Amino acid sequence: MAIPIPNRSIIVSKEILEGTQGAHAIISQLNSSRSITKLKLNNNRLGDDGVSTLFTFLKSPAASRHRSSISEIYLNDNGISCRGLHDIADYMNRNEVVLKTLWLANNTIEPDADVLAWFATTINHSRLEFLSLTGNTKLGDAVVETFFRHLRAPYLRELHISSVGLNARCASGLAEWISSGHTGGACSLHTLKCSGNNLGIKGVWEIIHAIETGNWSLMNVEVYANQLAGTEIPNDNSPIQQSGRPPSSETEVSWKEAERALHKVLHRRNAYWKRQVETEALNLLKYSRTVILRSKASLSFADQRPMNNLASESFPFHNLPMELRLHILAVLTPSLSGAQRTRIYEYAADSSTLPPLLPRLQRDIGHGCIADPSRALGASVGFTLHSSGGCAEGKCMGSGNSLMCRREAERTKFLEVVGCRAYEPECVT
Repeated sequence: MAIPIPNRSIIVSKEILEGTQGAHAIISQLNSSRSITKLKLNNNRLGDDGVSTLFTFLKSPAASRHRSSISEIYLNDNGISCRGLHDIADYMNRNEVVLKTLWLANNTIEPDADVLAWFATTINHSRLEFLSLTGNTKLGDAVVETFFRHLRAPYLRELHISSVGLNARCASGLAEWISSGHTGGACSLHTLKCSGNNLGIKGVWEIIHAIETGNWSLMNVEVYANQLAGTEIPNDNSPIQQSGRPPSSETEVSWKEAERALHKVLHRRNAYWKRQVETEALNLLKYSRTVILRSKASLSFADQRPMNNLASESFPFHNLPMELRLHILAVLTPSLSGAQRTRIYEYAADSSTLPPLLPRLQRDIGHGCIADPSRALGASVGFTLHSSGGCAEGKCMGSGNSLMCRREAERTKFLEVVGCRAYEPECVT
């Protein structure tokens, strides 16, 4: 996987940290650091007291510089319960917090409905992209009944809920959340890991059917070790029968069928339409920039000078009404929904989204591409390749998938802004 290269500073616990004393040791490092991007505090004994002390400091004015720089926090195996989770949620409920990755695996979080609802609400208003609750075995069905019922996070890309005590009774609720459409809870979810639970083969089939009928964003789903051997085969009223797929008489064969069906819907259908949507969205941006910005420029200078008749005659497309021109452009993007096209048109019409015409005057490794030493123009190893439109194709290390190309990062940002990271079926009323 390609990774960006920011100027990073990481705090890693080198010894066991316990309670408030351990939290104060971390706070001391934070006070002596200008900017921290990651807190790696796995396998300690901070507990609720230590977490409360640490996040109370992070919410204080003294830690304001860190709230806008800490993007990843690792708190696996720290004895955190709902009291500590509430303090973490309070921290996330701030506009300046840029947290994107949160690991809370192997803790002791209980099924407290109020705390889980508050945690989900703060995630909805945050920029969190990755969350792991794996190994919190006390959670059980509360993950579905409370947490998912409130979770509508537009930026959440990856969720781990393996070994949290889910059983077959909550499979239908999980399936409903997954299939809630492009405006629902799993609208932007890319990866779901749900292994080591007790969903059974019937619950696994419900999840697969939910993806087939109402989810186009998921690309990776793990449902291994879900007590498959000791569960019954789906009956005639199960989603698999309703979708016309006959179950096998043996559980092992049925699981293999489920695995094949899951692979088909994720890698053949969802992945295919994701590529189509992203390609068409990028192409539509180029065409709509030309059409919309040209029209705005023509209106701006209409009172100063007449339009060039020769240009109008040579390319009469620009004489058509704007609605008709956009309708013609829509024919070029059959995979996009009307809402996706509208968002792209609005983005294209905003001149503030245009790339800069001049290159940066300062050499900044965090905002450029790194020269690839294995290529012809990669002799300046470690130097940033600057240009107005990003690097040339194949000239930076991003092309070798070793680093993230700045151009690719900007494309990804655009696709997220206009909601074109997955296929979005038209709403039928």
